Amino acid sequence: MTPRYLMADQALFRDPSLFETHHLPEVFNYRDAQLKDLAFALRPTLYGARPLNTLLQGPPGTGKTTAVRRLFAEVEETTPQVVPILVSCLGKRTTYAVLSQIYLTLFNHSPPSHGPSSSRILSEIGDNLARRGAVLVVCLDDANHLVQKRVLNDVLIRILRLHEFYPGARTGVVMTDSSMDLPLHHILDPSTWSSLQASTISFPPYSADEVRSILADRVRAGVYPGVVPPAVLDDVAERTVGTADLRIGMDLMKGAVHHAERAGQKTVTVGDVETVFAVVMRTRLASTVQTLTPTEQSVLAVLAGMADRREETTSGRVYEAVTAVEPMSYTMFHERVQRLEGLRLVRTRRRKKGQGRTREIVVREGVSDAVSAGSSGESMNGCIGVADDEKRRYETGGG
Repeated sequence: MTPRYLMADQALFRDPSLFETHHLPEVFNYRDAQLKDLAFALRPTLYGARPLNTLLQGPPGTGKTTAVRRLFAEVEETTPQVVPILVSCLGKRTTYAVLSQIYLTLFNHSPPSHGPSSSRILSEIGDNLARRGAVLVVCLDDANHLVQKRVLNDVLIRILRLHEFYPGARTGVVMTDSSMDLPLHHILDPSTWSSLQASTISFPPYSADEVRSILADRVRAGVYPGVVPPAVLDDVAERTVGTADLRIGMDLMKGAVHHAERAGQKTVTVGDVETVFAVVMRTRLASTVQTLTPTEQSVLAVLAGMADRREETTSGRVYEAVTAVEPMSYTMFHERVQRLEGLRLVRTRRRKKGQGRTREIVVREGVSDAVSAGSSGESMNGCIGVADDEKRRYETGGG
């Protein structure tokens, strides 16, 4: 008899996909207030009006993207005259990339391969919306990644002012920010800030009880009864709270069940969780490090090296060490540190020094290992109705 490897032994999962980051849960608990506020902001689109521009702000893994996806799905089911588009700014970090994603959704294919300019793509987007009388709602997910090189300002002004140059095109934006430090009134031009006027919806970290309840719901739906004992669920929940990121909890639970299943066990043990936890954290850190620009990689590599050598990592000392490797202004250095902090790769703290106060930059646990693993290869990324002239100035970012 031919052996059947795929169905061999027992399966512990009902549906492992329920633990994937992109899974949209049927039950989305503990975010009713945020969903109601976001629904209020989107409701004008159902009547052909622009939405209220909105910023969703909170640490990673607090439900911001899930809330957007849930409301966007509801909008799509309700009317074809609203086009909600979610753009991940983690991977789309240029104006051209963001506009190309919008183009892809509107036309069901990417822009021509010969590479039209951003202004050409914008023109076709505006014409399409005006002709259809549709409302475009763009979610800039992790918008904090667009701050560098004024990309966020450029993207926002192109989207928000589209109606001025293509009458009938109505647009609005939703942004998510996991950095908890996105001072829009400082980083945007006054005209962009005036056009945006975004309200803020806060997504606080889940409490320990909420984390356990959410994980328990996924376990009940995605794993067979008795596979995950209460003590194991408690352990996963506790580790998840410690990372302040629900996504890590989902990865950890899925990995622990897989580990037990591969070992031929009928239940998951705390030992399975402990074994998988280090792998999950390394994978999450490696994935985050992949998103860094070369300049950010340089700053993090210098910081990690100083931390490994137990050197003082005050901002002044780190800046001196970084500029010895890659010259940059202090403003640029500060922006890079802010992004590393937003990605939870480092944290900053104030401490007294002499008669004044100085800021210390601390590399988070496990980050140095991720940097070392990446630097062993070639790079860290390898580790894992206006005048036509005015209209042209607008389309090319001239305001």
